[in-house]
Amino acid sequence: MDMFQFHFQPKVDVKSKQILGYEILLRNKMQSPYYPASIMEEIIDCQKKHALFLQWFQKELTELVKMFPTVKFSINLAPKQLLYNETHLFLTAMKSFRDQLTIEITEAPIFFVESADFTTIEMIENSLEKAILSIKEKGYTLSLDDVGSGRNSLEQVLTYSKYIDQIKFSLIKCIHRGLDNETSYLFLKAWKSFAEAHQLELIIEGIEDQVTSDGIKEQGVHLQQGYHFGKPSKTIKTYKVYTK
Repeated sequence: MDMFQFHFQPKVDVKSKQILGYEILLRNKMQSPYYPASIMEEIIDCQKKHALFLQWFQKELTELVKMFPTVKFSINLAPKQLLYNETHLFLTAMKSFRDQLTIEITEAPIFFVESADFTTIEMIENSLEKAILSIKEKGYTLSLDDVGSGRNSLEQVLTYSKYIDQIKFSLIKCIHRGLDNETSYLFLKAWKSFAEAHQLELIIEGIEDQVTSDGIKEQGVHLQQGYHFGKPSKTIKTYKVYTK
């Protein structure tokens, strides 16, 4: 797994002007690093390859949290990864660092599962819910990434709302899909109301400029993430002050 490296993107509270933590983003080791989507898809689709990946990931993550014991990090897990026992062994092994770690469950779809244990969609969904409950019982903070996209539809968020602590909404995805600002803000308003009703944190991703950040702040959403605050990089600021 020497082809991979960690990059980090800050999450900020624009009201208190603090860096709250970092999302760990997987990148390759090319001169211009990017997320190796096809390689990771191949790894996640194969339980044996995924087990080897988790061995590497656990080693790297353990070194990281020990190096920065006061910094909070979030890691991404695709739904299919939650169906592998190795994932739960990994989370059990990392349990002593749970106060530093948020588990973000991505919106990635499940096209097939390499196991005879999952023969129906209902079995997959039941197993996923049990897996999410298990993560919650281990004491981790749980987040649903990119709500309103892929698997993380309103129906899924409702199903998991009793287990999760946080939802993330990507403003930039709305823009890239051709939605105007007014419509995008209506979706934001709806997810903000949902988060408040279910006592969940709401983080807005995809903030690329000060005007957008200020507009989101005016909507009462202070937890933000995006290129405006820092592109993914190998740098971690150990002080917690956001100065823009």
